[in-house]
Amino acid sequence: MSATPSKIARKTLVVAALAVAVTASAAVVPATADPLAEQPRHSFAEYQGIPISIYEYGPSADQAPTVVTTGGWPGDSTIFEDAARALAGKYHVVRYDHRGEGLSGHDLDDRLNSLENLAGEFGAVIDQTAPGHVVHTYTEGWGSYIMSEYAFRHPGRIASLSSIGAPSLDLEHYAVLESGRDPAQLVQAVPELSYFAAMSTPILPELFAGTGLDQAAFSAAIALGGDEPINLTQADLVSGVSIYRANMPTRLATTPAYDYLEVPVLQVFQSPDDAPYLIDGLDKRTNNLWLTETQGSHANFGHTSWPVISTELDKAITTTEPH
Repeated sequence: MSATPSKIARKTLVVAALAVAVTASAAVVPATADPLAEQPRHSFAEYQGIPISIYEYGPSADQAPTVVTTGGWPGDSTIFEDAARALAGKYHVVRYDHRGEGLSGHDLDDRLNSLENLAGEFGAVIDQTAPGHVVHTYTEGWGSYIMSEYAFRHPGRIASLSSIGAPSLDLEHYAVLESGRDPAQLVQAVPELSYFAAMSTPILPELFAGTGLDQAAFSAAIALGGDEPINLTQADLVSGVSIYRANMPTRLATTPAYDYLEVPVLQVFQSPDDAPYLIDGLDKRTNNLWLTETQGSHANFGHTSWPVISTELDKAITTTEPH
């Protein structure tokens, strides 16, 4: 997740104690059941011996475009449950928990939690749920970083990539460098960078997560901010720390894997909570950037900003879906 006023408060606590109708040419087939009441189809994929929990909604990938989402941190992919059900009225929706979340395997070995492996895991999910099809993604935080990594390594499979906040950890590296030239932006970057640094240290974040104090702190900060509850478990919080440590020191701080991301549509939903410096210069580092201002935070975008987000998701999908 990108830093926000409400989210910065949560992070500080940790450091310290998708309605535009789709045209017929889009080949969209509505779901036959009511997606708001229908139980998702649950299955598992496997990658590197790790079971990956998958939930599918609406029609199949052969009947409608596929939209994929996963969770960020903290919290698993249930943050996108309402969006998945809303989208399932016209799309095949895949919601999965990446390693370290929900019913998926939890592996604390930092060496296995690289973005490359997380992207490979995403590939296993879409190969199982949408074989032979391009997909569209709608995520935030670490989910966006995973999708961008996959788009970089497997160009052409992701038709549109939509992100709440900054979409790529690697491209954030260059945004931070840009901010260093502006003292005001550099000051703005300090809380986020301090949080990233703290999360990348050995042992201490796991010890703090293991006490349950961060779980209580996150929940309290979210409630005080008026945001929707997030599904938080100690096991997910502890595993998430390993993902931070495996990627932040290299991809953000020292050695990003790429400095340009080509994807048919890269859509960023920028809320008032997101620091502008995190996408500074992004238009020069991708071929087709769509930037949409929204009102909701990273925890309540499914309610506050959904009319805008759903309209723009429809546009991105119908613009890029093969005909």
